[in-house]
Amino acid sequence: MSKGVNGEENLFEAGDLVKRMIPSHYTGGLHSDAIGVVLKAYFPLAKVYFYDTSKEEVWNQKVLEKLSKGVNPV
Repeated sequence: MSKGVNGEENLFEAGDLVKRMIPSHYTGGLHSDAIGVVLKAYFPLAKVYFYDTSKEEVWNQKVLEKLSKGVNPV
């Protein structure tokens, strides 16, 4: 894994699939467990393209959950 601020390890790499677990101003404050793909990670932040909003969003890596590739989320 690459390193971010202060040499801390990134939790994600570009191309990782993630799930957003908390409400967002991007979703009007509604809870969303949306699936996205990490575009860039620089701890503590990650730039993610989320499919529910069709937008690039910047999130703290600690509020994202990594998903296994090849798993079809329901």
